[in-house]
Amino acid sequence: MTQMVYGFWVSRCLQIMAELEIADIIGDGQKTVEELAEASKTHAQSLRRLLRLVSGLGILYRDDKTERFSLTEMGQLLRKENPDSVYGSLRAHGLLLSWQAWGDLATALKTGQPTIDKFMGMPFFDYLAKDREVAEIFNTSMAAYQSLNAPAVVGAYDFSGAKSVVDVGGGTGTLLARILQAHPSMRGAIYELPHVKHEATARLKELGLSQRTEVLEGDFFESIPPGYDIYVLSQIIHDWDDERSLRILSNIRAAMKPDSKLLIVETVLPGDNIPHFGNLYDMAMLVIVGGRERTGPEYTALAEKAGLRVQRVVPTYMPPSVVEIVPI
Repeated sequence: MTQMVYGFWVSRCLQIMAELEIADIIGDGQKTVEELAEASKTHAQSLRRLLRLVSGLGILYRDDKTERFSLTEMGQLLRKENPDSVYGSLRAHGLLLSWQAWGDLATALKTGQPTIDKFMGMPFFDYLAKDREVAEIFNTSMAAYQSLNAPAVVGAYDFSGAKSVVDVGGGTGTLLARILQAHPSMRGAIYELPHVKHEATARLKELGLSQRTEVLEGDFFESIPPGYDIYVLSQIIHDWDDERSLRILSNIRAAMKPDSKLLIVETVLPGDNIPHFGNLYDMAMLVIVGGRERTGPEYTALAEKAGLRVQRVVPTYMPPSVVEIVPI
């Protein structure tokens, strides 16, 4: 229980480690406290106390003879270029706005509304369109999260019967790229807001997928591009309450062909009395954006209201599952 009580202190220390880029400064070598303090522009004696804490957590190793610090296997996960890096998540959740929102959790519980809005002066996604620095941190976090989820999704779900796929709200194309790389004859598209288009286009070009992809601008609350074999909503529906989620699903239903499929990639909550990462993320959705994670029956009920039917739920080795949905 005590570890739970003080857990947020540990999280904050790791967030500052990421913000200062300590892991990248150390790299594959060893550094003294003085070297790290100079590179990170911090106070050496204070930094030493932080390094002592994280070395006790198994993130750093201090050589008693040389008094130099190196990264452990776990510490390597803090490096930005590590494919399994948690750097992006630490930076995003370490934003002052995030801490302010969680600090006002009681208000969210009383009102059912996100608390971050009052600190930003507007809804979260509207703020991202205006603040490029915060948007970049958030997009980096989502790309890192998708880079872990994408191979799990592609490995668990059989896309082979489809000729075209559109990732609705697909960010910079991490999941779409994985799908297309696994299926060379398939064509794909990203459907995103204008401020994401440039980065998504550049990323798909970098991966050599420009000839098989396009980045479409639009708002999924208004309309959805028609005629695709597969529509993907990955980490999207959990951002919204039932009313707005239903609007998205209804727009997709209107765009689908009779044989199209919708794949919702989200954490499906197992129910009460079962420990699950999704329960924690559910609280984050409450305070940040006013959305929610859902159980299987809740997805079934939501889909039916949009003229859709949940056909099956395909688990992956990561927290998200693939909820396969077809037109009624």
